[in-house]
Amino acid sequence: MAASDEKESRLVRFLDVFGNIFALNIVYVLFSLPVITIGASTTALYSVALKLVKKEEGPIFKSFWNAFKSNFKRGTQAWLLVMVAMIVLYTEFLMVCTVEGTIASVYTVIMIVEAVVLAFILPFLFPLISRFENTLWNTIKNSFLLSVSNLGSWLKIGLAWFAPIFLTLYYPKIFLLTWYFWLFLVFGLIAYGTSHTILKVFKRIEVAQLAKEEQEKEEQKKRKRASIAKKVKQLAPDTEAQQENE
Repeated sequence: MAASDEKESRLVRFLDVFGNIFALNIVYVLFSLPVITIGASTTALYSVALKLVKKEEGPIFKSFWNAFKSNFKRGTQAWLLVMVAMIVLYTEFLMVCTVEGTIASVYTVIMIVEAVVLAFILPFLFPLISRFENTLWNTIKNSFLLSVSNLGSWLKIGLAWFAPIFLTLYYPKIFLLTWYFWLFLVFGLIAYGTSHTILKVFKRIEVAQLAKEEQEKEEQKKRKRASIAKKVKQLAPDTEAQQENE
């Protein structure tokens, strides 16, 4: 009986998660339609997906809307920078295709370096915005450093997003056969799947931050004790002098 109840609860949880991913995907697509809002929408997508993984989800639309509003500025700024970077890369690609010789070689190297940097920044960029308060520059820098220091996680997240998007763009027939999956499921499913990996990385960050804060507190206590001891030593001669005068 207990085993049956456990299976039933797992099934209920699975259906609940699937329904939430389904709803999350539709909301994400709707909020991404203006294109300019993709950054804020992706930030909200990860904000809700991370809560789903931690089993802290509430009403999907309300959670998404709150995250969308609170992270709109930073998410939109980040997305605009990403768009500019992609336009620059595409422009350089066209230049490489039209020129020859040394100039083409130089632009090819520059383009490859820029593409690699962008590839290392993107996987953690919007999840970081959704989880931590920071300046945009620090968020971009931390995203790059996280990818470099967690290559396995970076590869999983990157492939989870890049592979299906590349296949559907490179082979239009695949998109024609699967467009409704993208509309109702794929974005939410990728965000939910990659959130498991992202959450593990974030937990390591939070543990390190807590350890650093504890260390700083201990150092402050030591400095405070040392300061008090110094004051006591400074007062000691005055006390001895007063006793001698008496």
